[in-house]
Amino acid sequence: MSDELDKQARACAARVPANVGLDPITIVTILTQVLPLLMSCFQRNDEPSPAAMRANVKAQQTRAPEQLRRRTARRVRGDADVPMTKFESFMLADAVIAECCETDDSTVVSLAMACGITEQAASSVE
Repeated sequence: MSDELDKQARACAARVPANVGLDPITIVTILTQVLPLLMSCFQRNDEPSPAAMRANVKAQQTRAPEQLRRRTARRVRGDADVPMTKFESFMLADAVIAECCETDDSTVVSLAMACGITEQAASSVE
């Protein structure tokens, strides 16, 4: 596992409230598994570069936060190997969205690279 992916999974996990019902190690495990899939989803469906992905997530959070939350929670719950409730998936989605919106572009680019997403790869998809 990439150090950057682990670092970002832990940063997102730190944002999950303690009352979620999942222990911190399980949350990190879920996020480590799901973050690459979320990044891939955002890249494929929304934006060609990691920095543009972050800007788009921020715009969606401003424009249609509930839609972004539902979409992200659905992806978290569907892709995680750990069974979870809707509430738990929404809390993890909130943490991922907040981390994406509040971190800097270079961190998002580093995470994308750790997930195997590069601006060159994104350009070749177009």
